[in-house]
Amino acid sequence: MQVSARRFLLVLLAAGSLALSTRAAAATAAPSAGTKIPLVKGLTVIGAASERQGDYESSVTVDSIETDGSLHLTTAADVPDASGGRPRAVSVTRSVRASDLKDGRTYKYMYYTGGEEEYPGSTSMGTSTAVLSDLRARGEASVRLDGEAGGIAGMMSGLLAMMPDADGKGAARGYLTASGTLRLADPKPVPYRVIVNNAVVSLPAWHVKGRFGEGDEAVDVEWFILDDPKNALSLRFAFGKDKLEIVRIEFPVENEAKTLENALKESKRAVLYGIYFDFASATIKPQSEAVLRTIVDVMKKNPEWVLVVEGHTDNIGGDVKNQDLSSRRAAAVKAALVERGVAAARLNTSGYGASVPRETNTTLAGRARNRRVELTRQ
Repeated sequence: MQVSARRFLLVLLAAGSLALSTRAAAATAAPSAGTKIPLVKGLTVIGAASERQGDYESSVTVDSIETDGSLHLTTAADVPDASGGRPRAVSVTRSVRASDLKDGRTYKYMYYTGGEEEYPGSTSMGTSTAVLSDLRARGEASVRLDGEAGGIAGMMSGLLAMMPDADGKGAARGYLTASGTLRLADPKPVPYRVIVNNAVVSLPAWHVKGRFGEGDEAVDVEWFILDDPKNALSLRFAFGKDKLEIVRIEFPVENEAKTLENALKESKRAVLYGIYFDFASATIKPQSEAVLRTIVDVMKKNPEWVLVVEGHTDNIGGDVKNQDLSSRRAAAVKAALVERGVAAARLNTSGYGASVPRETNTTLAGRARNRRVELTRQ
């Protein structure tokens, strides 16, 4: 067993390894009954990272599933620039074999733009059925954590200056690559709080710990793994200094328009997390199309409705900046809906900045849940 140091040139799968909250992500409420996360095309897992330029998010999306169950994934993020310039768009594709989803013992959590498309024997997004089965049956499981990253020099070297552990000169930083044993930290699954398709729920997760590596290079490992043999997603981990926290999970469901319509009928308010913007910008990302189309469908079905589009931010960046950003984002959503056929007179906008938080702004997950669009029916 050994911990290998490599030069960081890209992003940590799903969230980056920038400094995250060290507080446990498990909630105090019981897991939400009946909540399942299906391994389907379109499943998107959104992680959050934080550094001095502000919080940002990245995603892993299941682009397609082969007939044998093998996955094709895309990891994407707009990573802030350390010098204050425009964020850098990063995208990596990856394939995971069906046999590895079943029996793989290596969790590959670091990738780079010049890397391979497939890493035999390893999983991504989460661990394998075999590992989860061992945890359930024996309370422990043998795994390998692979944080090796190398390859095309300088491609993402600017990220190093943003790392809390970097020396500001682009120095190399070590990522955990070692084999070891994970053991249950709790005798049964614990609740992990996360947004699933715009609803805050608690998912059942196995809380496991271990110590990987040898001697002075050994590091502590803490991991929350979704209790689902068909889709053992990684919900939160701390592998030494490398940390990840999942804040949202999305997947296609039937009657999305009906769900939105019912919320606006019954409470006259709907909270939307699936409208994405470029980092610190009001530019709407293409991934927002499905939610925009759903709003359009609801408005066409209810021609008498008038909605207020509200923009909300976290508290990073100051009140003036956040007020302006939230107002511009609300206006951008209105413009997108008008472009798709909703009459402008049926849409009003308001920006609230960070003045109406739904959760605390002291944690990474809380800030992620405060960055949102809300619709209110007048």
